[in-house]
Amino acid sequence: MTPYDYTPEGPLQRALNWIDRANWNLGGVFLWLSNICLLAMLLLTTATIILRPMSLAPYWMWPWTMVFFIWLSFFGFFALYARLADVRVDFVAGLFGPVGIAVTRLLTDAATLTVTGVLLWQVPKVISTSLGVYDGAILPAGFELPRLALSIPLFISAALVALTALLDLAKMAAGMPENVALSHPEV
Repeated sequence: MTPYDYTPEGPLQRALNWIDRANWNLGGVFLWLSNICLLAMLLLTTATIILRPMSLAPYWMWPWTMVFFIWLSFFGFFALYARLADVRVDFVAGLFGPVGIAVTRLLTDAATLTVTGVLLWQVPKVISTSLGVYDGAILPAGFELPRLALSIPLFISAALVALTALLDLAKMAAGMPENVALSHPEV
């Protein structure tokens, strides 16, 4: 069940459902960003493979491939969580009935908030140590990509994942169901 499959009852549920839909759509944007990074990575790798034997491959292709790989992973962090493609244990929770589902929902949100809290807690340290540039990742103006640019998608994704967990807790308190994937590959 996605936020689009749920019919809210009352103003609080309508507001939470509206936020949930916006979050779902933002997950789709991050999925597209991940796919764009993957496409850029594949194009640069293909160009490197084709051009290297002809001694034509620019040295900046490899560093940009790595930048897109890092960004793909970090944008994908939120996309997978928001679009329900993360690891699910619904089949185990279902064995314990409604109580099991509620307990795993609470534990999952608590674990998510713990992990993202630690990541976000480290932001000042990462910013203070992310000095300099990522060697070889040249921007069109001739400057190299600042090293901090590698971490920004992670911090954005971590904050959005934390907000998603908080939203789920608010939905649970308002009596709304958890979003669940329509199918699971392991079933």
